Amino acid sequence: MSSTHAMTEPGIQRRLRIPGPLREAALGFLYWFALVAVLEPGNVIRGDTLAWQWEAIRLVVAGLLGASITPLVFALARRFPIEGAAWWRRAGIHLASDAGLAVGLIVIAGLIAASLGFDRRPLAAALVGQLAVDGLLLFFALAGLTGLAHAEFFRHRAQRAADVPVTPASGGLTTVPVTTRGRTIMLELAEVGWIESQGNYLALHAGAATHLIRETSSRFEAALDPERFVRIHRQTIVALRRIKEIASLPSGDATVILDDGTSLRVSRGYREAVKRKFEARGK
Repeated sequence: MSSTHAMTEPGIQRRLRIPGPLREAALGFLYWFALVAVLEPGNVIRGDTLAWQWEAIRLVVAGLLGASITPLVFALARRFPIEGAAWWRRAGIHLASDAGLAVGLIVIAGLIAASLGFDRRPLAAALVGQLAVDGLLLFFALAGLTGLAHAEFFRHRAQRAADVPVTPASGGLTTVPVTTRGRTIMLELAEVGWIESQGNYLALHAGAATHLIRETSSRFEAALDPERFVRIHRQTIVALRRIKEIASLPSGDATVILDDGTSLRVSRGYREAVKRKFEARGK
């Protein structure tokens, strides 16, 4: 008996690891199944449109259709998270993709309804009518799913955030351990354009990628080379060599334009120091 217990105990303790796309598809099935059931409860309760057996099939098909696109919505949230200076561009990408997916779902649902004989109208007329009735509703449902995907992305990224060593090497810190796609890599600070405080974390913006690390802004700044990085705001540190232009504002603040087009505000308390370092760099 003890032998059997010894053999089975590791299996009990082993965690079941479900692939991410499968978890996302399961979430999508539940999301869309519940959405259709809540929006049209009369069909299920009274059978006004279909017999309950066919209504159950319709709900399951809606869940499966939603499950098929949910991993794509999550993948877009990971690839284009709505954050940073270019958040509005990324938001536009999600709005366009949600609109396209809404139209695609209506087309697929229309083809299925026509093939099963649920809708005997001409296909083109049925699609136009369904788009007019459900297009906006589907778009908002997809926008809600995009919001859930972002919440899950930021939650996982925060969990994976690595602790940063703050003891600088000679000349300041040059690399930082970050976790990306389940792997820990050493990020060269030469690739980082700017650093942004986000609560108990710092977001390191390196090109199109953003890496989150668990560290305070003041401790991290103390480990940086002051000849390479400069603070422009209590929440923002910028790589000096990435600054292309500094423009003064009537309020007394200023704006720095980075070489990738990113525009960041400079607080008036840091403006003169930023200008001095920027001008000294060009001499």
